[in-house]
Order: sequence, then structure tokens, then C-alpha cells
Amino acid sequence: MKLVISQLKDGENPLNFSSQNDSWLKEMGTDLAQEGYQLKGGFQAALILHKHEPDYYLQGNLNFGVERECSRCAESFTLPITGPFNLALVHLSSDKKQKATEVLSTESEELDVIYFDGHEIDLKPIIHEQFVLSIPYNSFCKESCRGICQHCGTNLNHGECVCVNNSKLTPFSVLKNLTL
Repeated sequence: MKLVISQLKDGENPLNFSSQNDSWLKEMGTDLAQEGYQLKGGFQAALILHKHEPDYYLQGNLNFGVERECSRCAESFTLPITGPFNLALVHLSSDKKQKATEVLSTESEELDVIYFDGHEIDLKPIIHEQFVLSIPYNSFCKESCRGICQHCGTNLNHGECVCVNNSKLTPFSVLKNLTL
């Protein structure tokens, strides 16, 4: 989805997108599925683009559900995500871009600043990046997940394990019998 900057009004520009109504967001959901993300339910993006020439400020909130595997018990579950973000968008003309190439590369790594040139702001790569950044590295099916037994692999959320866990054998177990 590309926004033509000349068609934006000064100040706040509210934008709401849904995978049910907007084909570009539905297409992005398909692209994300090819990358290994399984979306569950709809995908919504509520954005407010503040226009203050030559700079822009984008506030957004992504709402979606994604199929994840619990980091403790390895069960699949749907993780609901609400991912707020704030970005600065800086409009560059072609002569400014050539002069500031070195400065831009170091600044963009340190700040949440996106530089664009031309007469359009492409929202698709911005939304894609924020989608990936909003997914936690470790996901848990529930906060009280007990995980799996280290010896027999039983999911401890479904019941106690039946393995004999009397003696914990470790490489250091032989040190118990050592006399000095």
C-alpha cells in the first residue's frame, strides 16, 4: 500500500486496514505464511500518520493472532499480539540523499527512523517489519506452563510424569561417593 504524500492533509491522517477488507494486507498475510508464520484470525493495522513537511511521524498498532509453539512444552497455540510502534519518516530529495548517505546509515541503525524519497510512502515493508518485531522470541502457551519432564518427555501440564526420578544421574553423581 503506497500513500501519495501530496494527498495527505497536514496534521493527523488516521488509517485503518484489515486483512478482510484490504487486498494488500491479505497478500502480505500470504507472504508471511510462505515465510513460516501462520496467521490465525484477522490482521488489523490502525495507524495515524502525522504530516509535518518534510518529516512524518507514524504511530501504529498491529492486532493479529499467530500460531506458535510453546518454548516450554512444545504444544502449538495461538498467540494474540497487540504490537504498538512509533516511527519517524524522513522525506529526502535526491540531492539530500547523495550528500547524507554516510550519516543516514549510522543514524538509521540507532534510531527508529525510516528514510524515503519520491512522492510515496510504501506501508507494506513498514508493516511487515513491525509484524516480525512484535513476535516474542520465546512464546509460552500460558504463563504457568510447567513444560515437559526432562527424563521421559511427558507434558507436565496434562499430569505428573510416571518415570522413576529417585536418583538424579548427572555427571557429578560420582562425586557423592568420593571420600577425601
